[in-house]
Amino acid sequence: MSAAADRDRRIDHSLSALLVLQGVTLFVVVPMAQGWSSGRSLLDACHLAFAFICVTVFTRNRLWRVLLIVSIALLTAWPAFGRVVSASLQLDATEQHEAIALVAFLFNVAVTAVVAPHVFAAGRVTAHRIRGAVLLYLNVSALFAIAYGAIQMHAPGAFGGSGFDPHSATSANAAFTYFSLATITTTGFGDIVPVAPLARSLANLESVIGQLFPATLLARLVALHLAHEDRG
Repeated sequence: MSAAADRDRRIDHSLSALLVLQGVTLFVVVPMAQGWSSGRSLLDACHLAFAFICVTVFTRNRLWRVLLIVSIALLTAWPAFGRVVSASLQLDATEQHEAIALVAFLFNVAVTAVVAPHVFAAGRVTAHRIRGAVLLYLNVSALFAIAYGAIQMHAPGAFGGSGFDPHSATSANAAFTYFSLATITTTGFGDIVPVAPLARSLANLESVIGQLFPATLLARLVALHLAHEDRG
């Protein structure tokens, strides 16, 4: 097997592995983390696995590698060194949460950026690449969840409803992950609702992306498959 073929095989299987990791993170670890003492450690382990696969398999670009390594280092080290850093920089509780949210957002952007070219690149369409596309869909939902949290921090009361407790910071991450997944799939259960104009606009944007992404994905994969068949 040639080196290029071996790398393509590793990329394909890594796409499936990342999808499993993202599914476990969003649907198991994030909901459990709010009421489980070991949840934070498990979430860090998932992030570390994400970063390791992306750095070792998906990208040779130094900028993306540095961004992934620095962001994951900050995310995992914050519980241990966050107080020292906050004291030296004189950050209040809100600014600390904003800093963590920014790092998490950059980490998810980096993961999406290094995975997307491999999913939509020319070549044979495999089941692994389709799983990679699902991974991107979930990553978009995770990015919106972080954005919703940032809006709530800057504008308390931006979200309301029976399923949202504005006074509980520990459950906010799980609540916004749940709301983002419900929005991108246009399910809209109604137990969490955007109230502020910016929150409503962002929710509308996510629901539009949730509708357009599968259609765009299908058209792209069909085009790639037909192009590969023609070359064959």
